[in-house]
Amino acid sequence: MKTYNIILFIVLQGFISVIFSQEIRDGFKILRENQEVVFEDLNWDDYGDYPLNKKGERLFNPSSRFSSIEKLKRIENALFSEQERNNMRTNYRPRAMITVRASDGKIVTNRFYFQNLQDPSVIDTKKLKKLNERVKEELMIENLLFNGEKAASGYIVGHIWFFKH
Repeated sequence: MKTYNIILFIVLQGFISVIFSQEIRDGFKILRENQEVVFEDLNWDDYGDYPLNKKGERLFNPSSRFSSIEKLKRIENALFSEQERNNMRTNYRPRAMITVRASDGKIVTNRFYFQNLQDPSVIDTKKLKKLNERVKEELMIENLLFNGEKAASGYIVGHIWFFKH
């Protein structure tokens, strides 16, 4: 009976490690969440503070404007062929969860989501890394206010859909 328990423990441990394992490639932690594969910027966990005003009070009710749609389209076109863009849009509906610095609207980190992706190696992580870098360098959220007030510190999360334009 002890031998059976030990074998069962080893099999379960192996099964759990496969299910909850994560891969790191080209600056991304690759995770599975429900029916999606997530490519998480390795810096994702560094940004989590709530938006605060100058008095240190937490801010709510954000409003903003994303006017960088044309820039996003130029970045997508520069990095991915039309066939790649169409394939990803049709099959995986890619989007990014972005973390934005509340004081100035700068995008500081991203998590890329791909729906119905069975094999993460289908995604060219070198191109995704370039997309990640360019989104952080070239795009921003404008006029970010909280109940009409500008934040002094903290971060807020938002979403960008890719290859929709």
